[in-house]
Amino acid sequence: MFDVAILCVSDTAFSDPSSDRVLPLISDLLESTGIYKVKSTAIVRDEPKEITQAVSGWIDQGIALCLTSGGTGFGTRDNTPEAVASLIDKPAPGFVTAMLLGSLNITPLAALSRPVAGVALSRQPGAKQEGKGTLIVTLPGSPKGAKENLETLLKVLPHALELAGGASSRKTQVHQQIEKGQDGMKGIETATKNQAPGHSCSHSHSQSHSHSHSHSHHAPRSRTLMSQDPSVAIASRQRQSPWPLVSVKDALSLIFENTPVTQIESVTVDESLTGYVLSDDVKSSKNIPNSPSTNIDGYAVRSSDAPGVYKVVTTFPTEPLPAGSVYRIATGAPLPAGMDACIMVEDTEVVSRDDQDEELEVRLLAQVDAGENVRKEGSDVREGEKVLEAGDVITQVGGELGTLAFVGKQHVLAHRRPVVAVLSTGNELVNLHDKNKSNTASFSSIVDSNRPTLLSILKHLHYETLDLGICSDSMDATKAALKRGTEEADIVITTGGTSMGVSDLLKPCIERELGGSVHFGRVAMKPGKPTTFATVPPHPFAPTRNPKLVFALPGNPASALVTFYLFVLPALRKMEGRRQGEWELARVPVSLTTSIPLDSRPEYHRVLVRPTAKGLEAVSTGGQRSSRTVSLAGANGLLELPASKEGEDSKQKGDIVQCVLIGDIM
Repeated sequence: MFDVAILCVSDTAFSDPSSDRVLPLISDLLESTGIYKVKSTAIVRDEPKEITQAVSGWIDQGIALCLTSGGTGFGTRDNTPEAVASLIDKPAPGFVTAMLLGSLNITPLAALSRPVAGVALSRQPGAKQEGKGTLIVTLPGSPKGAKENLETLLKVLPHALELAGGASSRKTQVHQQIEKGQDGMKGIETATKNQAPGHSCSHSHSQSHSHSHSHSHHAPRSRTLMSQDPSVAIASRQRQSPWPLVSVKDALSLIFENTPVTQIESVTVDESLTGYVLSDDVKSSKNIPNSPSTNIDGYAVRSSDAPGVYKVVTTFPTEPLPAGSVYRIATGAPLPAGMDACIMVEDTEVVSRDDQDEELEVRLLAQVDAGENVRKEGSDVREGEKVLEAGDVITQVGGELGTLAFVGKQHVLAHRRPVVAVLSTGNELVNLHDKNKSNTASFSSIVDSNRPTLLSILKHLHYETLDLGICSDSMDATKAALKRGTEEADIVITTGGTSMGVSDLLKPCIERELGGSVHFGRVAMKPGKPTTFATVPPHPFAPTRNPKLVFALPGNPASALVTFYLFVLPALRKMEGRRQGEWELARVPVSLTTSIPLDSRPEYHRVLVRPTAKGLEAVSTGGQRSSRTVSLAGANGLLELPASKEGEDSKQKGDIVQCVLIGDIM
């Protein structure tokens, strides 16, 4: 366990500590790994002396890692690099290069950053752990930039900290792991994970500071290459799938265990916010209304004003009105000083007018009580009141956008929307609108319906998409398409090429060409048995160290759509920051309108769910063959039918069955 100190350098945060978001963000990110313990945090002004004093104190205390945030730019008050550089005995240019390259992949403005990193030794006699080094790294002041820079270094930090702490380069846990045969970054990652004794549960961490733990039983997964070798003669290849059948439940557990949450970014509050998931609670910064106001058109009066004739004032008074006067007021306007009630137009009548036919005097026909037709200050929303919560989704309906506008929020923190790449595979496939539909294969061309369907659904759900087109059945083409997808998107969805045929290259490409891990290759379900889920390591200088997800779905249209809703969409919902209970799609009980035979595997039967006076009923969309695309038309639900067993080979009309909702109930 490494001790960590974090310093926020900011004039603004020094005046208002609640405005800083980097300290809690970085603290939670580090501690969620089980390797680091944040021992101290502080906020100082952009003053070199204050920065140096704070960091020097931590060096003398023997803190292993000191992180600073803020003050690394070109501004006149950006003094952190100079203050920190004066303390460093052993610069770490590799850290600086890695951070800059990672940031430059995101924005050219990273060229304006001036990070510093290196090891500082304690010089104070009698200091704790005198002579051992403290690794110092300067991070940007923005939460997004600080997190991205730190994630770039996470896999090598433990090794660096052991060395800075005095360990021999050949005796660190990381180096020992590498010498045992785990080479490169993968070995460092493995050694890093092994440094938290007894810490074996899986962590998924994001800037929302949430942790996702999974301790449930999982089906065994491969630790070595299991895919067929495409270079081996066809007759010598595997004839049976080496991947065990996993249940839908275990498949989902593996997906959630390996799905990261996207970074947090500041997003403008407008219609483009639709689909985003808030990463922080939203609280009102003011009382609404901010002073007593009226909810009617009429006149502001004193509750002591009896019925009678009163002079009408139309300009908002800066001083209390004299007796015998009332103020004409419109809905939402503040009350003048001294007025404590409002009377409706309907309870008055005009007595006299001026030359412009404007009222000079009105008669009050009634006397109103104090507070009548008045909204008290803060009666709608109080200052500091929470109006939206972390995990709330900004929907198309507009209620969330309206709420944000109501409390004056121009920007909010939300999880970045995942980018999804979609690829169809197969020599037999052609685009619907291709004018030349000739095909070199010996069988008829098949129009690709999977990719247009999935892209349409994803766009409807407000995800950014990348159309990878149709890939031929060659390893070079498959590798090129997957490489582009994993470099430019968070999740890659492929259809076809997942079985044991000669041209089924997805699993071999993932394992053998991209260095990925196949977490499951078959699922005990109908349709969708060959569904495959894998992760591919990120590019060495990617902005985050999160793996890229690959869902290799079956090529039959019904199978592709069913497995998308059951597996891909829940992963997307976790990735975009939704609450754990909202990852999977809703399930509701429905009544069957016909009897349905059961299969030896659990089956997901396409149905139309419709409301009736007695509740929800499900109407089958007909033949359920996985290649029968028309069974998808009109379907808004998937019946979860159990596997058949002795004595039960069908579900009968009127039986109640759970149904996964994939569309609106009309």
